[in-house]
Amino acid sequence: MSRLAGTAQAGLLLAALLFGLALPGDAPEPLACAEPAERSAVDGRTREVGCGGGRALRGPARLLFGQRIDPNRADAATLEVLPGIGPSRAAAIVAARSERPFERVDDLGRVPGIGPVTLARIRALLAVEPEGDGAPTR
Repeated sequence: MSRLAGTAQAGLLLAALLFGLALPGDAPEPLACAEPAERSAVDGRTREVGCGGGRALRGPARLLFGQRIDPNRADAATLEVLPGIGPSRAAAIVAARSERPFERVDDLGRVPGIGPVTLARIRALLAVEPEGDGAPTR
């Protein structure tokens, strides 16, 4: 599968989830799995998810399960699923972190093309995870 097709597929899955949540009716049941885990991956992105006992989710799948994306670890294709982040901004994020990793989400403001409006749109979807153990920095 090409990188563009994978990104498009992830975008469609996210759109379907958001559309489903917006439909009237009974509230959706919470996920039965408190700790989703990767069962299989393609090109470093989660493709199949199971419940517990596996690797942490990677790529856009994190958003589908209410997890945040780490801008220091996500590849450009994963960053492109964020609102307002296309190929050039995703590449700029990857370039900026190679010069100096982000210590907190607000550090993305130093990336060319990411201003206060874009940062406000994506802030809730991101978390900078420390290198060691510990809670993500928002």
